[in-house]
Amino acid sequence: MFRVKSIFFNNADDQQKYTFSDHTFVYGPNTVGKTALTKAIDFVLGSSERLTYQGLDNIDSIEAHLTNDLTNLWIKRSISDGYFFRRTEKSAYTEISVDTYKNNICLMLTDNPNNHFMHVYNKVFDERPTFRSFSFINYIDEKGLGDLSVVFTRAKDLKHQIRIRNIMNFFFNYENIEQIYEKEILLDERQKELDKLSKDYQEYQRSLQQLKKLFDELQLNHTGEYKKDHSTYLEFRTSFTRKAKSQSKDLVYLSKASFSLAEEIKLYSFMNAQSKNMIERKGRIERLLAILTSIVEEEPEYEQYTNNILNTIKEIGQENVILSLTDYQKAIREIKAEKEKIDAQVRIAKGQASEISYEDAMKKIGVLEHVFAVLSKDIDAPKIEALQRETAQLKNEIKVLKSSFNKKEIDAFNSRLTKLYLESGLKVKHLNEDTQDPGFALEFEPFKLCLFASHKKGDITERFMPGSMARQTHLQILVYLSMFDYLKIHFSDFIYMPLLIIDSANQPMGIESFKEVYPTIVAFANKIGLQTIFLSKDKIEGISYDGFIDVSGGLNKFHDHQVE
Repeated sequence: MFRVKSIFFNNADDQQKYTFSDHTFVYGPNTVGKTALTKAIDFVLGSSERLTYQGLDNIDSIEAHLTNDLTNLWIKRSISDGYFFRRTEKSAYTEISVDTYKNNICLMLTDNPNNHFMHVYNKVFDERPTFRSFSFINYIDEKGLGDLSVVFTRAKDLKHQIRIRNIMNFFFNYENIEQIYEKEILLDERQKELDKLSKDYQEYQRSLQQLKKLFDELQLNHTGEYKKDHSTYLEFRTSFTRKAKSQSKDLVYLSKASFSLAEEIKLYSFMNAQSKNMIERKGRIERLLAILTSIVEEEPEYEQYTNNILNTIKEIGQENVILSLTDYQKAIREIKAEKEKIDAQVRIAKGQASEISYEDAMKKIGVLEHVFAVLSKDIDAPKIEALQRETAQLKNEIKVLKSSFNKKEIDAFNSRLTKLYLESGLKVKHLNEDTQDPGFALEFEPFKLCLFASHKKGDITERFMPGSMARQTHLQILVYLSMFDYLKIHFSDFIYMPLLIIDSANQPMGIESFKEVYPTIVAFANKIGLQTIFLSKDKIEGISYDGFIDVSGGLNKFHDHQVE
C-alpha cells in the first residue's frame, strides 16, 4: 500500500525530518507553518509551483521517502528544480529529468498499472497522464473550504477548471470514453485512407467542372459521360468543326424561357410554404377544438355547439387532405430540371454567338488534353464519398459521446455519498437536521464540480444549496472520500495517489462538530486504503502518538524570523 513515510528539509549539511503515519494529525496555532507543510509536500511530489511560500526560506532541497508493500523510493527536489532519486537509503542520489521523476513515483502507486486506462486517457486527451494529472483530489486547501459551488478547492482557479472537468468526464463517462477511444482510432484510420485518396479525387472533381466549362466555351455538346465527351473532343481537335451560329432570336427566346421558369419556381416555392403554414395552423385549430369538445361533450345543453365543432373539425381535416395532395416539391424539382436544360442551351447559344480564335482554341485543346488525362485515372469516387460520410458520422458520434455522462454511475455515486453522510450516526446539529428532512439526498454534479442537496416539499423534489459552514465543510470532505472510494471500485490499479491532505477544516466546521466528524473520516479512509494528513489549530482526543506532529514552535527550523 502506497504511503508517504517522511519528508526532509535540507539546508547545507543540516536536515529536519517529519514522519507520517497512515493518519497524521499536525497541530499548531495559526502562522506557524501548517499550510507551508502542505506546500512542501506538494513541491517534493512534483508540483509545477516553485518553493516560494512564506516560511519555507533557507531550504536547499526537500526529500521524501515513499513506500509500498514491495519497495522503497527516496526522491529529492532542489529549489533550483533539480530532480533526484535513489532506491536504497544508503545509495547516492541520481539526477533525472522531471518526467522520469514523476514516472518513478507512478511506479510506486500500484503493482500492476492498468495500461488500458493510460492508453484511453492518452488517446482522448492527447496527453500521457501521471499521478499529477489527478492531484486535485489529494488536497483540501484552506482557501475554498466549504464552497460547494466548486467542491475541489484546486478547481477554484479558472485555469484548472476545464482540465478537472475533462478528468471528471473520464471518470464518470468512462463507458462512452472507451467508445470515443475506439472511434478515434477508427477515425484516424479512415481519415488517413481518405487523405490518401482525396488529393486525386479533388483534382478529378475540379477537372469535371473544368471540362464542362471548356465544352461550353468551345460550343461542344457536354453529356457528362467520359467516352462520349472524349470522342467529341477528339473529333473537334481533328477538324475544328463548329456548328453554325444560332440566330439572336433563339438566344432571346431561351433566355425568356429560363426567366419564366425561374418565376414559376418562386411561385411554387411560395405556395409550398403557404400550404405548410396553413396545414400547421389548421392543425393547431383542430387540436384546440378537440380539447373544447372534450370539455363540453358530457353537457347535454351544449350538444348543438358540440355538433358544430365536430363538423368544423371534419371540414378542417378534409381541407388539410386537399392541401397535402399537391406535391409542390415534385413540381419544383421538375421545373428546375427543365430550367437546367434550357440554361445549358443558353450557354451554348452564347458561346456560338462569339468568335473563338485559333490561338484560344489551341490553348483550350491543350487544357482539355490534361483534363481528360486526369479523368482517365481510376478514381473510386463511391469509395471516397463513403469514407467522407463515415468520417463525418464518426466525428458527430464522438462529439455526442463527449457531451454525455453515465447517469447510472453518477446516481450510484450520489447514493453512496448520501448513505455515508446520513448513516454515520454522528451527534452533530446539521446531521440531525438533515436526517429529519424528508427525502434528503446529496447530488454531486461531476461536470459542474458542485454539490447540491434535495428534499421533498409535498410531492415535489426540491434542490437547494446546503447551508452552514459546518455542514458544507463536512459534505465537501465526504465528496473527496467518495471520489477515492469510486476510483477504488472502478479504476483500481490506476495512477492516482491514495493521499488526502486536509488543511484547517476544523475552523469552519467548529471544534465540537470536528471532534465528532474526524474519527469517521479516519475510519472510512482506513476502509478504502487512504492515507490522511490533517492540519489543525485545535487538539482533539484519541490521536495516537506516532500519528501526531506538533509544529507549535514553527515548521521550518531554518526559517529566518528576522525577514518577517
